[in-house]
Amino acid sequence: TLESGLKVSLPSHAPSGFFVDLGVSAAAPTYLAAAGFGDCLCRSVAQIDWWMSHRLLGTAYHQVPFLIQEKDEAALNERAAKLAERDIEANGYLYRVLTLCGLGISFTGVSNHGSMGEHQISHYIDCFAGERHPGTLHGTQVGVASLTMARLQQAMLASDQPPLVKATKIDPDDMVRRMGPAVAAQCLDELKKKAFDENAAAAFNERLQEVWPTLRQELKQFMVPVGEMQRLLKSTGGPISAAELGTPADFYREAVVHCREMRNRFSFLDIAADAGMLEDFARGEA
Repeated sequence: TLESGLKVSLPSHAPSGFFVDLGVSAAAPTYLAAAGFGDCLCRSVAQIDWWMSHRLLGTAYHQVPFLIQEKDEAALNERAAKLAERDIEANGYLYRVLTLCGLGISFTGVSNHGSMGEHQISHYIDCFAGERHPGTLHGTQVGVASLTMARLQQAMLASDQPPLVKATKIDPDDMVRRMGPAVAAQCLDELKKKAFDENAAAAFNERLQEVWPTLRQELKQFMVPVGEMQRLLKSTGGPISAAELGTPADFYREAVVHCREMRNRFSFLDIAADAGMLEDFARGEA
């Protein structure tokens, strides 16, 4: 977190080793394990966002981070409900998935495989909620935000016709009102890097029309049905909605609509916003 309050990724190196006493961890309050699971739940939606960005914009994509955690993720999901029972084996798989996800950054130099649209929602809550913040943990928020992203992605991918984007609308004054001048200036720089002008929007629409049938099938391979994601998260004891999170509905919807302004990572939030769909979608999130 910068002095301005903005959350960013900074370079670092992997630790030489990681050690955890699973007995202590399993005995801890179960909402902590549920928060960890919420952070793991984002894999499918982050992968969908990242692959989409790669296919449509040519941004870098790496499969290795997903490969190294694939088997452990499946084992964790099978034991998700046991986290609420303080099961040591389930906690072991939780730590493995969290650690392997972090280790993935050492292979790629970026955190995109575990941080796309869903993390932007959580970061917006942490940065701008102020007194409205319910005191929830990062992973708890990511779990709820992952369900939001899954609903958005799966609704858009259900259509055999691609969305049609227009030039990106940017309101610097509104960003200052919501974020304050210092953070708004930093976020505006990030947003401009991925914003479409009319020509870029037209080129994007042409590309989207060309690859949409194939892209839909590719992305569905990464997808976990939102109902299954919700079942898994609920089984850990974690909240599954903004209301259960304790975040005011109007502010959560604001986070869904505006969090994409914070970072130059292109997600389905950006497509939905530029297609004029995001605000309508956000009204259903609470």
